[in-house]
Amino acid sequence: MDKIKGFIQMTGRASFALPAVAEAADSGTIVASAAISGLTAGVMTVAAQPDYPRTLRGYLTDANATITNGTLTIVGLDQNGIGISDILTFTAAGAQTTVKAFAKVVSVTWALVTGTVTTTSDTMSLGYGASLGLPACNGAIYEKLVKAEFNGSNDAGTLSTTYGLYVPAGTLDGAKPLEVTFNYKIPIPA
Repeated sequence: MDKIKGFIQMTGRASFALPAVAEAADSGTIVASAAISGLTAGVMTVAAQPDYPRTLRGYLTDANATITNGTLTIVGLDQNGIGISDILTFTAAGAQTTVKAFAKVVSVTWALVTGTVTTTSDTMSLGYGASLGLPACNGAIYEKLVKAEFNGSNDAGTLSTTYGLYVPAGTLDGAKPLEVTFNYKIPIPA
């Protein structure tokens, strides 16, 4: 590992004008609901991009409970323009959310690990998650939340320092702005 001489302390501010609602059902804003049986090599069609850098939520519909393990691999760019991937694992029908924020989705691929896809009613989709990515510079180390305001009032959400995510306490609905101020540091190489 390279040696670090020190750090530059920074304060970041992210403004999200009207972040869309996090999807709670199989609506598929990013990847529309598609029959798994009809996929070629598991490649899914990316129909749209996130409104802001945010986590993504995959939905598996298993019409007859025969899928026991499958993965959805998402490849794209994070809030800082860095290439990332995240793998969602499904052991039954339901929803799974990425741990990283995606500003851009490049590809989405489904893979059946165990079980059987037996009907065109077995579907997969990908939509918006509830956490938003806070942009900083490459190599940023997220440290702490300074302040957040949702629709003009203090928001008691949380900062995930691992991937620079803000999890709002308020419910995103596409009609209210969110402002987040946070501290991060940048390593200075020796």
